[in-house]
Amino acid sequence: MQASNICRLTLGTLVAFLLSGLALADLNVVQIAPLSGPLADTGQLLQQGASLAIRDANDKGGIAGQKIRLSTLDDGYKVDETVRQAREAGSAADKPLAFLGLVGTGNFKALLDKKIIDETGIPVIGVRTGASSIRQPHRLVYHLRASYASEVDKLVEIAATIGGKRFGVLYQDDPFGQDGLTAMKAAIGKRGLELVASSSYEKNTTHVEAAVDSLLKAGNLSAIVLVSNTQATAAFIKAYRDKGGLAQLYTLSVNNDREIVSQIGVDKARGLGIAQVVPFPFSSVLPIAREYQALLGKYQPDAQPTVTGMEGFIYGKVLVESLRRAGPNANRESLTKALESRPFELGGYIISFAPGKHEGSQFVELTMIGRDGKLIR
Repeated sequence: MQASNICRLTLGTLVAFLLSGLALADLNVVQIAPLSGPLADTGQLLQQGASLAIRDANDKGGIAGQKIRLSTLDDGYKVDETVRQAREAGSAADKPLAFLGLVGTGNFKALLDKKIIDETGIPVIGVRTGASSIRQPHRLVYHLRASYASEVDKLVEIAATIGGKRFGVLYQDDPFGQDGLTAMKAAIGKRGLELVASSSYEKNTTHVEAAVDSLLKAGNLSAIVLVSNTQATAAFIKAYRDKGGLAQLYTLSVNNDREIVSQIGVDKARGLGIAQVVPFPFSSVLPIAREYQALLGKYQPDAQPTVTGMEGFIYGKVLVESLRRAGPNANRESLTKALESRPFELGGYIISFAPGKHEGSQFVELTMIGRDGKLIR
């Protein structure tokens, strides 16, 4: 009798232990981003922002007792590495529920062209690109930022409003830059303005000297739109200003204002207009900005708010909320249904998807590097 009771107790304890283990299994999410190379700061800040939302959720008990585990893989902004790592993640025994915050037009385009997203069946929440070439509706891809075409159009609209008529464009010689060039031609054309000059530079370099000379030879330009990443943008501004260039300079949201100021100094960076596709992270009024600032202060007290960090935070918030909606032991199917179920109200900022509509935001605003080297709007 006593032995029987012991057996029953042991079996009951074992079952309880196993059920507890199942309930606490991690919800695995993978980010593939540049933690090294020319876009290292971008990848690191996206990871930082997403981690704030995930850590906050985990500290509050996770999702029905399950913890979210974010694994970030470094692709160095190299297309081949992005492809390799996505394939490996898709074939691993512990397949992720989602990819979060992938980076780069050419990098992500390769995943689509090679059918890796389709083959793995892994949904993608947030891609750090606004290229039109990859924004055709895809059943597994959820964009959380406005398109580059929307950014460029806003910049041209603002420049034209203050009297700009003659425009130039610098673009990276890859799908990202080509997309921006196409958007520039469209924005100029519909307003009857003139695209006087365009010049490119090689991806993963800061070899912009020839482009600087080409745009200077174009004469008196009203504005130049830089479809470039942070390192090349900084190099162009310095060389262009050193050679006497006077045009108003604008660039896209993929640029890190702090890094530009750090590299070329406040005097040369001041006045650069930067399109933004997420709320102003320094706002003392907007609830999502205050939440981001509070969690940054809690988990990384030595860090400062950034636009890219805010974008990563939004990625993380959407992931957390969609997992909550998906319910206990979420899978990819329940996750995608949750993403499309209703809008995400993120403290004064809305992301909204629906079946066949996977562009969650069209928000664009202009910021500028001010006299003290900080962003103003």
